Amino acid sequence: MAKCTLLMCLILLAILSTARMTVIKKKPKTCAEVRNIFRVSYNGYFTLYDSVNKPYLVFCDFLSDPGFAWTLIESLSTTNARATTRTYDKGFYYDVASNECTPNWSCYRLSKARMLSLKNAPLSTHYRATCNFDSQGVKGLQSRRDYLKGSFCANKLFFAPKAHATCVIVDYINVRGHYCRKCSLPFWTDPHLHLHIDVSHSSRMCGRFTVSNPVSSEDVFGHYYGINKLFSCTATATTTTNWWIGGPYRH
Repeated sequence: MAKCTLLMCLILLAILSTARMTVIKKKPKTCAEVRNIFRVSYNGYFTLYDSVNKPYLVFCDFLSDPGFAWTLIESLSTTNARATTRTYDKGFYYDVASNECTPNWSCYRLSKARMLSLKNAPLSTHYRATCNFDSQGVKGLQSRRDYLKGSFCANKLFFAPKAHATCVIVDYINVRGHYCRKCSLPFWTDPHLHLHIDVSHSSRMCGRFTVSNPVSSEDVFGHYYGINKLFSCTATATTTTNWWIGGPYRH
């Protein structure tokens, strides 16, 4: 076998070095990194790597907001969100993972460690809540009726152990067709309260976001002690509430 020349050895080392770099780069921690690395342009299930480099499956939405990628962190049907055990009626500070290996729309929640891995990633800037996303998943979100989006920079209680009626500025909220942008809303969360907004109180607190004809203790995007069937997340026993962490990707 012929000995390699110095030039050939340098070329070989460069190739091996590039290969090693490629392997490292192909371990995305967020859906935004999936988009940057693989240039995918369709919604679906992809593999991410958590803070200890273990792979796990998630659903990614690349189509709802141009330039943004969203990672699903929780999806619960009305029945599961309101189950008598109240297993999932807890803030995101609390670790109540469900079906991490098999993401689904009716009973799914990532572990706290994996949520934090997503939230602390450089490209993660925002959170959002949607209703019944699975029926819109192929083309992305088709309507922003019953929708919430906010910045982590403006919401320090997303992973708080407890916060009651804490005013938070959100980018946008729509509840039953009533909406506002860059407005202040009261949020609740604790060991027995999923992060949520009670619109029966929001009209007289913080920025005074008003929704017509609220039911008693009408909760939106979580907790659901009081529900309104006109709110699409809680219209039936099987309708779903979906929470996401996301951020911008390179075009």
